[in-house]
Amino acid sequence: MSTPKFVFDGVLHASMRTPENPAIVFGDETITYGELAWRMCRVASGVDVRRAQRVAVSLPNHPALLEIFLGATLAGAVLVLFEPKWPRATLDQVIAAHQPQLIIGEDQAANVKLAAYAQWRDQQDPNRTLLAQPTPRMPFLVGFTSGTTGTPKAFIRSHESWTRSFAASKIEFGTSNKTKVLLPGPLSHGLSLYAAVETLNAGGAVYIQPAFDAQRMMTIARAGQVNVLVAAPTLLDLIHEAVGGEPAPAITRIITAGAKLSPALRDNLTHVFPNGEIIEYYGASELSFVTVAKPGEGCPPESVGRAFNGVQLKVTPDDAEAGMVWVKSDMIAAGYVGEKDGSGFRVQDGWATVGDRGRLDERGFLTLLGREDDMIITGGLNVYPAEVEAVVAAMPGVSEVAVLGEDDTRWGQVVTAVLALQPNAHLQMVQLKDHCTAHLTPHKLPRRWFAIDDFTHTASGKIDRTKVAALLRERSPRLKALA
Repeated sequence: MSTPKFVFDGVLHASMRTPENPAIVFGDETITYGELAWRMCRVASGVDVRRAQRVAVSLPNHPALLEIFLGATLAGAVLVLFEPKWPRATLDQVIAAHQPQLIIGEDQAANVKLAAYAQWRDQQDPNRTLLAQPTPRMPFLVGFTSGTTGTPKAFIRSHESWTRSFAASKIEFGTSNKTKVLLPGPLSHGLSLYAAVETLNAGGAVYIQPAFDAQRMMTIARAGQVNVLVAAPTLLDLIHEAVGGEPAPAITRIITAGAKLSPALRDNLTHVFPNGEIIEYYGASELSFVTVAKPGEGCPPESVGRAFNGVQLKVTPDDAEAGMVWVKSDMIAAGYVGEKDGSGFRVQDGWATVGDRGRLDERGFLTLLGREDDMIITGGLNVYPAEVEAVVAAMPGVSEVAVLGEDDTRWGQVVTAVLALQPNAHLQMVQLKDHCTAHLTPHKLPRRWFAIDDFTHTASGKIDRTKVAALLRERSPRLKALA
């Protein structure tokens, strides 16, 4: 098959070539490619682009989300992907800002509720002539960045930006019609949604569950039904904790993003998935893929990898300890809805950034040091939290760590570390301090240390730094001072 022009092309092709092959496995239900194509055509018929140019979906993990995604884009509409866990006030703000003409979900704002969705879908005529004539550069998706406060920022993606991503990730991940991918995370998050749509366009099978259940995920993996696992490190850690001895040798590839794998978690995964090649990538909703770290390429442990296929990287200024990371590729988003530039995302002369800072070594491996807004200034010197976090996370027994700056009358800000330990781990402060002293210059050393039982995470699996900062300000009883 030639490179697809639209995000639904591969699904339609597979439905004609291998209609009986499984496309989506949801619990005990298997939807073949023939059935999926029939369903997406019915959805497309139910979307009149003269009135419903924007179709919003707010659903937990369910085949309906993928059917609506494919059907709405086939009709030439723009899919607006809501996060089903948004509070009511946020949902109201987003609806007012984007004014979707059709909302499918479980919320009271929905025009079509999930319980009535199948009936609505099956009432549509799959043979109706579609009115829209989409082009590859037309927008098809409005997604939302995670970790925001107030109204989430909405970015726009074109068909072309995703089909180019399909081609690049096929090279890096080897996605094909033999891929059987298990997605533990929510489809409302870009990591899982992209992996699902990419796999379906390659003719592979997507395995999802109604909700995250680590034991159920391992049962599927051990049964040999799947060969690829795509999940954020947080979910991989939960899966590992739920494992009871027996490994899952059928998993041959583990793809993860959203945060850097800790050395301890990476080691644990090699025991649970002995045949699993671990691939980490760094990307952003606005940038798509940026870098990839694969086994056998000599990637330094602290690095997020080398440039992804089809991506150019630069750091400016290139002679600084930490410069701005810029990306050039055909996979970049068209921008934000309603604003030319966001506080982080901007494009200059074809190069884009989301405000991440880092450094490139002489072999082209990128190490991230943090976002512009995360930078700590202590005693007039700059500290990038990600650099300190990488050092602390390398300590045996550390599960996760967040480094933030706390206001201080003498230093301006004080480097503060909050860490969660692995079960049954015991760390002495002298060990932590000695380890950090050996790897960090003095002004980067944490002056305050706290332990926490577990962190709150964003929908994308990252530590919710806003909530950690609030716990520090309140000196919450959830935090135990280490001395």
